[in-house]
Formats: sequence, structure tokens, C-alpha cells
Amino acid sequence: MNYKAADYFSHDLEFKLDKLPAKVSDRTNWKFIVPGIFFGAIMFLIGLYEMLNGFQNGHAAFDNAAFALAPSTYKPFVSPVFFDSVFMIFGLGMIVASLISLARYRKYVFDGKSFTIGYRNPCEGKTILKESLKNYLGVRFRIEFFQIGFISKNKYIIELYHKDFNKSIPLYISTSPKDIRRRWEYYAGKLKMPALINTEEGLISRDVKNLNKSVRDLAVLGYIVDEFDSYEELPATIAYVRKRDKIILKANKIIWDGYNILAAFLLFIMLWVLVILLANLPTLHENLSIASSCVLGGIILIAIIVAGLIMFRKEKLVIKKHKIVNTHKYLIFSSKHCEIEKNDIEAVEVTENPVTGRYFVSIISDDKTITFGSKMPINDLTWIKRFLIHEIIK
Repeated sequence: MNYKAADYFSHDLEFKLDKLPAKVSDRTNWKFIVPGIFFGAIMFLIGLYEMLNGFQNGHAAFDNAAFALAPSTYKPFVSPVFFDSVFMIFGLGMIVASLISLARYRKYVFDGKSFTIGYRNPCEGKTILKESLKNYLGVRFRIEFFQIGFISKNKYIIELYHKDFNKSIPLYISTSPKDIRRRWEYYAGKLKMPALINTEEGLISRDVKNLNKSVRDLAVLGYIVDEFDSYEELPATIAYVRKRDKIILKANKIIWDGYNILAAFLLFIMLWVLVILLANLPTLHENLSIASSCVLGGIILIAIIVAGLIMFRKEKLVIKKHKIVNTHKYLIFSSKHCEIEKNDIEAVEVTENPVTGRYFVSIISDDKTITFGSKMPINDLTWIKRFLIHEIIK
């Protein structure tokens, strides 16, 4: 079940409700704005400098390289001015987009009974909404994946949930799972609202008093039932390995999506550039020093290696006697990402990322969260959920 959710700008936000009226601003952090402005300015200046013939010698180098490959047939297919213009347009676009991100914001004010929401967008002007606390359904916890280049991270969000997602209120946003469960419990108790979470079954309400209880305690109280069938067929996308002292779950193959395809395309481009440079080293050395050529080739080679490692990364869940460990396996090595003691696990849910519409398994304790299987089918994820609950409470 896909649902709409507010797209918050912040990656680090805390709405402090101890003193009224309480206020908080939701806006993009400078550290996400500066790279866009910096690289946009570089692209624009390179394009401008090139258009003004600042790289005349550089043109000669590439012309010579092309001539060396096909001396009798080489003709420029597209005018260099076109590429200069593209660089300048992309650079300006990055700068403008970054400045718009910086200028837009939301402000929230709580007087104890109602919220005032002010939204400012340079393209749309300013909008002000007011909503009573009694019209909200509860305090929802969700996890979103966001992308920074080749790196994907989790954004942990606690929000006061409204059916109209434009009226939802961010209470806490962080890229760290530390104490996230405690904060969820705090805001639900402070606002005297039920705790909500979106799962494969829809929007589920949790009693606040049970948020700090472990899965094992909830099983004893009858809130959680072990529904795992050990004779059930193993899902097609999951590899199950039983070793002497542990069980390993992982995807049995790399699951491709649009991100992998884009990464593969960029990897191909970088490999092609590296081959061209290696094929024309003598011509390149006539225009660049050997040190500069080596640095350029080294940067491209490192980019290829890093892109390949990240693109072919696999996640594994290692279930041991007393804990669950999440590891990331790369082509030639593995790294431990997170581990949680079984006694500390307070929830195992199949939750949805509203940005991508994909589901994943969340294993949650007071101060840690493991997410796993973000590209797997929902039926396979529910099998993993039942299996993990069985392993935790048995």
C-alpha cells in the first residue's frame, strides 16, 4: 500500500515542546547546499572559460588524440561551443536549484491546542495554515532512504500525522537511529496520541505503554504471535545458509533497479574514458606532464573501483544466538553495519519508504535500527519478518 508523505527539507530537526509557544523551522541544511553551488560554479566557469578560448591548448590535445585514432576521417561532430553552453547551463541550473532549496522553508508554531504552519517557496509565495491538535491521528514513525551521489542513507522521521500530508508536523528528523524509539515514545506521550507506523498491513496503531517493551515481552503478553512455518517454501529471492553457530539471510542475487542501471551506465562511461586516455598516452603527455596524466588516470580508476564496489554491494543478516548483525558484503570484503541484541529488539516490521514506494524490513530497538531488503518483493519480506520474530522469541 503506497501512501503520500510530507517531503521535509531537514535532515536534523527537533521540535522542543517543553515550553509554549514552541517553534521550529524545517529547511535544507547548508552542508547540502554548498556542494551544489560550488560544483555548479565550477561547471559554469569551465564552460565560460572554454567558450572564451581559454582552453585553446586543450582543444589541440583532444584534436590530436582524435586525429591519432582516425587521421583521415576525423571531423568534429558537434561544435565545441555546444558543449561549452551545456556546461554553463548545467552549472547555472545547479546554482539556481541550490539557492531555491536554501530559500524555501516551513515554520511550525504550537500553542498547546493548535499548530500554525507557514510555508515559503520562492516560486509559489507564502502560505499559512492552521490546524487543531485534535484533528491529528497520532505520532508516526517512518524511515526514508535518500541518496547522496552513490551513497544511500536512512532518514529517521517522527511526525504528527494528518490525513492531509501537507498538514503533518515534523517532530524529530535525524540520519542517526540513536534513541529514535525513545523519542517516538516521548512525543506520543507528550501529545497524548497513539503511536503509528505504516506496515504492509496499512497504518498500524501502537499503544504508547508498549513501545518500550521488547518483542519477547510482547510475545509473553500475547501481543505478538509466532506465525512462522518451518516447512514453508523458502522465497525465491532469499539465500538461507545454516552454519555451526549462526544463520545467514541474504539476497541470492543482485536485484537491479533504475539506480543500478544509471550507476552501470556511468561506470561504462568512466571505463570508456580511461581506455581512450590509455590509448593516447603519447599525445596526452605532449600536452600534460606525466604527473598530471597519472593523477587524472588515478582519479578515474579510483572512481571506477568505488562505483563498482557500491553498485555490487549485498546486504546480509547474520542471526546469532543472542543478537542479529547486519553486514554489507562488497566484491572482496565485508563490513559490519549494525548489530542488536535480541533482548533489546522492540519491533520487527515490514515498513514502506514513501519516496520510492518500496518496502523493507525494520528491526528496531531503543537506540538502533537495522533496515534490510529494500529491493525485495513484499511477500518475501513478510517471510523474513515471521522468521526473525520466530528466532527472537523461541
